[in-house]
Amino acid sequence: MNETKINKYGMEPLTFKNYFVYGMGNFASQLSWTMVGTYLSIFYTDVFGLGVGAVAMLMLIAKVWDGINDPMMGTIMERTHTRWGRFRPYIFAGAPLLVVFTILTFTVPGFGGPAKLIYAYVTYIGLGMAYTMTNVPYTALPAVMTHDPKEVNRLNAAQMMGMTIGQIVLNLTVLPLVTFIGGGDQANGYQKTATLLAIVALPMFWAVAVMSKEKVTVEKKEQGKVLDGLKMIAKNKNLLCAMFYSFFNMFGILGRISVAVFFYMHCVQNFALITVFMMMQMAVGTLVMPFAPKFVEKFGKRNGAIISMVIQGAALLLLYFGPSTSIPFNFLCMIIYGTGYIAGPSGSGMIVDAIDDFDDKYGVRNDGMAFSFNGTAIKIATAIANSVFLLVMGAFGYVGGGEITPHVQTGINLAANLLPGIVFLIGIIPLALYDLDKPGYMEAVRERLTTCNTEKKAEK
Repeated sequence: MNETKINKYGMEPLTFKNYFVYGMGNFASQLSWTMVGTYLSIFYTDVFGLGVGAVAMLMLIAKVWDGINDPMMGTIMERTHTRWGRFRPYIFAGAPLLVVFTILTFTVPGFGGPAKLIYAYVTYIGLGMAYTMTNVPYTALPAVMTHDPKEVNRLNAAQMMGMTIGQIVLNLTVLPLVTFIGGGDQANGYQKTATLLAIVALPMFWAVAVMSKEKVTVEKKEQGKVLDGLKMIAKNKNLLCAMFYSFFNMFGILGRISVAVFFYMHCVQNFALITVFMMMQMAVGTLVMPFAPKFVEKFGKRNGAIISMVIQGAALLLLYFGPSTSIPFNFLCMIIYGTGYIAGPSGSGMIVDAIDDFDDKYGVRNDGMAFSFNGTAIKIATAIANSVFLLVMGAFGYVGGGEITPHVQTGINLAANLLPGIVFLIGIIPLALYDLDKPGYMEAVRERLTTCNTEKKAEK
């Protein structure tokens, strides 16, 4: 009879299957959310028929609402106690809703006027809420699957790898599928492509919900009032620093993704390579991602994140000032940009450290609220970036289907490269204030938490 191995944190070690299945969850997320982040802007302007200003306002309002409902989701999760855990039931229930709203969002209704704009608001906001219901608990899982910091790093690396592979697959297939399935009808092509990808994602989410066991449990009596939880988050300097890092990091990454297709279509002007350029940095990120845990262990989460922000910011500034139509130059910049993905696990790892440090100091785990507020930061960043970058393009005269003049090209280049590059460099500021990377500090925190958990189990 084989004995079950127990690590020094009193838990059974995670296996390759755990990492693979957890990473698969972010692959599934990309089949919906990267579809939205990469192609929804151009779908709304060039297929759905909305003006740039209307799209910018829609995305801003929808993301602001997302920023409100994320903490609501976190509060609900914090007060959920089931035999399956606090987080996994919501992944299981939210995934089908994500499928439905992904399809509806990429559907052009058979009516026009104000009703058509209202349809866009309802479906896009509904999609954001379904994504919140699925993704907030998903991103919170590493904090309750293990106390081992190396395992947390590997889980976060796995989900980052799932993200980059998902983005590659999506960017390689979407435009060809839209053309092939649509048979020349873009509206039909986008709808059927979104349907296919969303349905493929569903069993992957369910696999995560079934197989990612929650080992760190929280009893009802250990949870304070919601207002107290909010006050504690406000007092947790390191958690706030990690959230602001996520804000600026996602502002740069997702904001650029939302307008990059405009850059490659209208500035680089090589239609044959648009798909390749859209996935180039993800391909490089996928290659470096297996080395991410070792990279983070060597340099630390904070310093690793700083290195990443410098690399990505420098690559985009180089791309902005360089020759846009040079294919080799574009490839070089995207290779440099993609290497910045090597610090991918750092952000989530810093949040987990801040949660554990908070638990050690105050005896309360607010992981649900912490990750929901981090989700809020990311969605607000995306909202502002999408809206600002689109408005910048509009200010320089971009109109869907209109003439692309050198002045318009300048605005697109500004939105796709210079602005996100500057944002990456600004993101170094909150990282400089984060101070949980001191050697040995978090190891001592987790040893105390393990001892406390062991004593609670013994009392039962």
